[in-house]
Amino acid sequence: MSEHITHTAVLEDCFHMMFASDHVCEAFKEAGRKHMLFARFGSVTRSGDKFTVQLLENYRNRWETRKKEENLEYKLAFVLGWLCHRAADRQMKPVFREAEPESTEFPTDCSIYHDAFIFNELYFKNENTPFRFTLATFEKNMESLPASSAIKAHDVADLFRAVWQRLLIEMHTFIPDSDDIEGWFDKLYARHQEQIVHMDRYAAAIMEPDPAKVKRFVVDTRFYSNDDPIIQLSKKLRRKEAAMQEEIENAFRSEAKSHYGQALKLGFGYLRSASAFFTGEIDRDTLKDRLDIGKKGRDGLSV
Repeated sequence: MSEHITHTAVLEDCFHMMFASDHVCEAFKEAGRKHMLFARFGSVTRSGDKFTVQLLENYRNRWETRKKEENLEYKLAFVLGWLCHRAADRQMKPVFREAEPESTEFPTDCSIYHDAFIFNELYFKNENTPFRFTLATFEKNMESLPASSAIKAHDVADLFRAVWQRLLIEMHTFIPDSDDIEGWFDKLYARHQEQIVHMDRYAAAIMEPDPAKVKRFVVDTRFYSNDDPIIQLSKKLRRKEAAMQEEIENAFRSEAKSHYGQALKLGFGYLRSASAFFTGEIDRDTLKDRLDIGKKGRDGLSV
């Protein structure tokens, strides 16, 4: 869940701008429209800087002769989601470190309060989105759902947690090694992820936010501003209103004072650069530079 809501929102807003822009190729728009939900997995997947350039080059070379069974459209959509994830991370990771340098918790309160803000601002009681984050997700007993009184929410959560871990095990690329079964156990243990994201912290930030934390992590960090032209554009597109190309270009080139606005500018810029590479307008090295591959964050640390 860490940063999941914010990452999803950045993907959604960047894709809306991509669909409306004349500066993004039709292949990207086609893949994004058909497989936006699958792209969402890319928007919450790490380490995209290690793979996105080579995958874009691979798909570009195969695009015109692709076969249906290759499923290149949804694979491309995933990569585009990955680019949006990287943009959000490069913008927000330094903020978390700067706002809460003393924190030893994961996720930080700062990232949780950002997610809580985006949930309330963009998703709560909002039907103009392909993604759904319901209030019941954060309630202790899913009280807002009619069926909640008929089940034990915590027991169901424990069940799904166990099922999820089993599904992850089944998806591992390594298989049991009959010649070194203990070594296989070691690999399995190393790849097992503990459930360290405690939903009660998200629930508190959404249902009963601490005013001091809202001020410290949302207001004082300048996380979000409705005055940013690119945020104004993103909300217009969320309402399914048309935008002129000049309006899109002006919003993209205008200064964004909030971190969310800057993440949108970065993500949309990544999509435009990837599109230019896909259509042969720029080369591989230029793309890597524009995607900030191998570059430290603005605080000098790895992102």
